[in-house]
Amino acid sequence: MAAYIAEKYQLPRKLAKEIIDDVFNVIQAGVMNGERVPVGKFGKMFIRVRPATKARKGRNPLTGLEITIPPKKATKVPKFTFAKSFKEESVKAKIVKK
Repeated sequence: MAAYIAEKYQLPRKLAKEIIDDVFNVIQAGVMNGERVPVGKFGKMFIRVRPATKARKGRNPLTGLEITIPPKKATKVPKFTFAKSFKEESVKAKIVKK
C-alpha cells in the first residue's frame, strides 16, 4: 500500500507508510473508545460484547461420557461489517486463479 500511495502522489515511501500507520491508529483509537468507525467504502469496525455463558452439560464425542462445560465470562470481540455497496461489487469481481 505504501509503495502505491508513494508512487501515485509522488511522496517518499517513508511518508506514505507513516500516513497509512496514522490512519490505522485513528481507526484503532475509535474502536477502543467504543465507536463504530467507518473504514472508507469498505464497512465499519467496532467492538461487540460476547455475553457470558452459564455452565452446561455436554458429551465427550469420543467416549460418550457426560461432562460439565465450564462457564465463560463476557468478552469483547473486534468485528467488521462490510458495506452493502462493497458486498454487491464483490459479487461482480472476477477471480483469477494463480
